[in-house]
Amino acid sequence: MRRIPREALVLVADGGSARLFRNLGGENGAVRLHQEEALLLDPAEGVMPAVLPADVPLREAEEASFARQLAQRLNQDALEGRYEHLVLAADPQTLGQIRPLLHEQVRGRLLAEVPKNYTNVPREDIERALAPEF
Repeated sequence: MRRIPREALVLVADGGSARLFRNLGGENGAVRLHQEEALLLDPAEGVMPAVLPADVPLREAEEASFARQLAQRLNQDALEGRYEHLVLAADPQTLGQIRPLLHEQVRGRLLAEVPKNYTNVPREDIERALAPEF
């Protein structure tokens, strides 16, 4: 894993919840995360994907909607200059849903994609998982 710069945004997500962290670690490569926000799936706020097969279960449709909401948030924040660097940590399905929806400004700031679900993992364990190996 590359070093995560100070002030980098770290999104930890699954199909129904997400946590946004900011790395407050030093330039020596230390990862010290501060949680800025917790986001939960709210189907009432959903933006359904334009095309969904008729046989898609409701839960999967809601998860796709949440992934779309997350991508829109990341796109908006990048375009407004709220972060320079981004790390995405999410289960593989959620990553796969978010990835094609990311604006080129987000893709240019993306340092790493971690295909693992850390949403219910203590902050300290996430820090250890993201810390560079020396």
